[in-house]
Amino acid sequence: MRVREPTILDVARKAGVSKSTVSNVIRGAGKTSAATRARVLGAIADVGYRPNAIARSLVRRRTTTVGILVGDLANPFYSELAKLVEQRLAAAGYTTMICNTDGHAASEQDRIESLLEHRATGIVMLQFSGEWPLADELRAQGIPLVVVSCWEEGSDCVAVDDVSGVRLAVDHVVGLGHGRIAYLSSGLVEPKTDRLRLDGYERALRSAGIRFERRLAVRWEEPAYLSSDRELVGAIEVLLAGPAPPTAFVVSNDLVAIDLVETLEQIGLRVPEDVSVVGFDDIALAGLARVSLTTVAQPREALAEIGSAIVLERIRDGIAGPLRQVRLAPELVVRASTARVA
Repeated sequence: MRVREPTILDVARKAGVSKSTVSNVIRGAGKTSAATRARVLGAIADVGYRPNAIARSLVRRRTTTVGILVGDLANPFYSELAKLVEQRLAAAGYTTMICNTDGHAASEQDRIESLLEHRATGIVMLQFSGEWPLADELRAQGIPLVVVSCWEEGSDCVAVDDVSGVRLAVDHVVGLGHGRIAYLSSGLVEPKTDRLRLDGYERALRSAGIRFERRLAVRWEEPAYLSSDRELVGAIEVLLAGPAPPTAFVVSNDLVAIDLVETLEQIGLRVPEDVSVVGFDDIALAGLARVSLTTVAQPREALAEIGSAIVLERIRDGIAGPLRQVRLAPELVVRASTARVA
């Protein structure tokens, strides 16, 4: 026999107040004295009442759910960042739905439509393809959108300064005496962000008086972990086979950088004695003693904190007003994958 679930009326009777007073306490609305609020909360605990979020959302036309869209959950940087954003939203009383899009515009649209069907009250995107007018469409429906870790001109956003980050990496290896520096990227980095990082690479080379060579800037559209080892080995061998091969690599992503270190070792080169490698992101794996990757750190905590604060503010106050856009400074973390040129 099924036990009857306690209702808001049971709470009201237990606390000796009206149903509307209980509702106000649950929603944080109206003016309720501290003593009455404490009595209501005690009654909720005593009777075991659980507010029906679905019923409340039908009345309010919105839920307390925020959608988090991730380009690729297999990338530790984004999975770590999604966790941090989820923690901050949970602390503010919101639940989250995390969706993986594989960085494809069609998948983004499908996931957004699903979130809107579930009456999501706000959306945080950790990657955005930029291939469709998402911000305009959501703004027309009154849904807050914040893009985190990727700069988006038409939306609230918070991101690291990608150009400055890659310049830190190039300046570091130039300071170690390297003059032949390659740039390596993959589909793990969305094209818009990759263009900014490539621009930082070119600018840093020019500032150092080093000529930019297109053949030294390589991008795989498939993420490194989806490519065959032989394909990666072959591409690196071609890059190193010229008369003046690179002695340092600046890589747009830590996963690709770690894969590159392994590939270089497979073909008989030592890191950093023969080739230096710098990554970007500072995922937890990069700091392990066996890996010890020099990298450009993105301030994940600050990205999550600011991005969450913006979407919560927009949910509370509405989407009117100027865009909130914040660009954060990167930091170079020097470990054991870089050394002075031999």
